[in-house]
Amino acid sequence: MRGVRDHVSYSQGMPDDPKDDSFAALFEQSGKAAPRARRPRPGDVVLATVVQVGKEAVFVELEGRQQAFIEASELHDPEGKTNVAAGDSVEVRVVRVDDEGVRVTPTMRAAVAAGATVELGAAAGVGEPGGAKPEALRVAVGQVVHGVVDRVESYGVFVQLDGTKGRAGRGLVPTGELGVPRGADLRKHFPIGTKLKTKIVALEEGKMRLSITALKDDEERAEVEAFRGKGKQEARGGFGTLGDLLKRGPGK
Repeated sequence: MRGVRDHVSYSQGMPDDPKDDSFAALFEQSGKAAPRARRPRPGDVVLATVVQVGKEAVFVELEGRQQAFIEASELHDPEGKTNVAAGDSVEVRVVRVDDEGVRVTPTMRAAVAAGATVELGAAAGVGEPGGAKPEALRVAVGQVVHGVVDRVESYGVFVQLDGTKGRAGRGLVPTGELGVPRGADLRKHFPIGTKLKTKIVALEEGKMRLSITALKDDEERAEVEAFRGKGKQEARGGFGTLGDLLKRGPGK
């Protein structure tokens, strides 16, 4: 009993116990003491969380609850739609930090994952002196593009897309995607300057993979679906004609 009384006496004799408001104050102090996230710098690649999708901009939150924005056009698919929503995570690169805020842009990997178009580089042409810089060409995975054979190697053919200059607008059609027999002489089948129609099947930082066989598969599939659709239309038309005959009755 003495031990219990001593314990009670000791507890009652302790310094003032913290009240509820004291705990709140402690939490506030701990929050103030917590280290603040480093302000993002141009060139940083960070993970952002989408907060709101607007018509002109997509607002995101960076580490440390720092606000930033992406120009909505940078997340548009070929049809002009934005395929991200509040709560989505997007890998971004910091472009600008100033009094107006933090502007970020999706990395190529993030843009491709969202089905958005990506910038390949300045369009061909130099424009007029003092005029506006030519707009960059934007493409997306799955898009059909045109170009000319720029280089031929044993492992595939490099194609320079129309409207581009330099490596940014050059893609590789691997040997297996060319639709030619194995062991074929690629230089004979695809001389430099040959115009080609291909499909973009992959986009990575500094790399673009094209395919002729994938494009042909799509075209054949479209033909089959069109044929089936035509058959269904004819079938529906036939039933309609029989119905009309029944309504008119025999001899009418």
